[in-house]
Amino acid sequence: MKIPTAVNGILFSGHTNDGTTYIYFTKKTSMRLLTTITVLFASALFSCKDSAKKQDETKTTADSSKTVTETKTAADSSKNSMKLTAQFVEFSLGDASHFIFKDQSGKSWDFSGNEDSTYKFGVELPKNKTNESNQGWGSNTVLQGKWFDITYVYRNQPEYQDGPMGKVAVITQVKAK
Repeated sequence: MKIPTAVNGILFSGHTNDGTTYIYFTKKTSMRLLTTITVLFASALFSCKDSAKKQDETKTTADSSKTVTETKTAADSSKNSMKLTAQFVEFSLGDASHFIFKDQSGKSWDFSGNEDSTYKFGVELPKNKTNESNQGWGSNTVLQGKWFDITYVYRNQPEYQDGPMGKVAVITQVKAK
């Protein structure tokens, strides 16, 4: 049997005396490959599921380098949307995305999504602050404490990853106050 050769910690393919071919990766490489395949599969699954429900419209502004894409669903009609003025408290990513705001009366609002890309309430954390609980995401501290006019809708979608369907609030538009 031929012994595989390692180069920079990664083992390459080889052959046994009986002609069997094998490929061997380190545990770290195998986990990365498995994670990548899982993410790609999940992305394809959700994009196919959502594409049947969504209608995309693209608008180009006077500056042709700026393109704004609006995604609309039947539930997003202006009749179903609601408005709120609230202060950004925090963003967290656990079992689902949580965009936490507090209105003028002190009531806390937990939105399950933000379709408006004007403001990035959640930001990627540096590697030294990444852990299993935050999954590498945290609040944009520059936006914390600021007030926003929020337009939102309620949608039937999973309440959390692989969770039961429920009516959740999703931000469709946000403007700084």
